[in-house]
Amino acid sequence: MALVIQSCGLSNSEKDAKESLNNSALYDPPTVTLIPGRVYQFKEGTLTGTGQRYHSQYSYQRALIIGDN
Repeated sequence: MALVIQSCGLSNSEKDAKESLNNSALYDPPTVTLIPGRVYQFKEGTLTGTGQRYHSQYSYQRALIIGDN
């Protein structure tokens, strides 16, 4: 009886997906603050910054659970 062992290596597409997730974690800031007076263009329209601060999913959940950001 022959036993075939599947390779434990990742395919190229799996490696690329994993690498992009790792890079995302390294470069995504916990918060983003919009510069007052600057106009930001999005596909939905424009938004003028007034110092709004947006939290990442992680920092928002941490603030809710722990009470710290």
